[in-house]
Amino acid sequence: MKSRSPDSSPQWALHGVLTLLALLTALPFALMLAMSAKDLGQLTLSFWSWPSPIRWENYWFGLKVTLHYLVNSLSVSGAVCVLTLVCAALAAYAFSRFRFLGQKSLFATLLVALMIPSALLLVPLFLLCRELGLLDTAWVLILPQTAGALPLAILLLRSFFDELPRDLFDAARIDGASEFRVLWHVVVPLSLPVFSTVAILNLLSSWNNYIWPLLTVQSESLRTLPLGLAFLVFEYDLKFEPGKVMAAYLMTSLPLLIVFLFMTRPFVKGLTSGALKE
Repeated sequence: MKSRSPDSSPQWALHGVLTLLALLTALPFALMLAMSAKDLGQLTLSFWSWPSPIRWENYWFGLKVTLHYLVNSLSVSGAVCVLTLVCAALAAYAFSRFRFLGQKSLFATLLVALMIPSALLLVPLFLLCRELGLLDTAWVLILPQTAGALPLAILLLRSFFDELPRDLFDAARIDGASEFRVLWHVVVPLSLPVFSTVAILNLLSSWNNYIWPLLTVQSESLRTLPLGLAFLVFEYDLKFEPGKVMAAYLMTSLPLLIVFLFMTRPFVKGLTSGALKE
């Protein structure tokens, strides 16, 4: 008869605690799902029970009123993500593979930029965008968020690029490849995990940004999801329709959930294969 390992009890206790924490974390989402399928009467009489019947009209309403905001958020977040990846890849490649005057000072400036709280930049950025005539346009949502995301993206990409073997770059140059071709055909395919990491971080940051769109956008047609959801209750008089509100929240959370499910593996791989190395 095999004896139980002395470490088995602590392991079971740790797994039990982690399982409990996971269930507590999932509880708000389960409540949101249950509330989204009920009307006010069902919520009042049987708040903790599973909805019966399910109010499918709540989901149709949530999709209808948030579809425009969803498209705006997808457009803005996608543009921010693409611009950040392109600009950060070029800058990180230059920092990693070239030596030029002022390189260390410039990279130190990027590190200092990471230490500045974003709240301190709201007023200067707002004044700059006002002088440039960007307020209440799509560019005011894209360009400042891209600039704010670049320091961290450059740091992560450069750390990963430094780990790539130099022999690959030398071989590509011997074959006559230009620097842009080396970046596109050698660096990018080998760096897909860290690109996925940077993409998800920027997508989440841009998608959930509320303060900046609130300050710079007045037109209803330019509202992103966080801003649109903030005005949802008042514009559609949903003070006594919590089921419809929860359905709208649920419908708008699905895109991020789908993205994260498909990109979890490369995201974790990027974090563990050199993306956060010094």
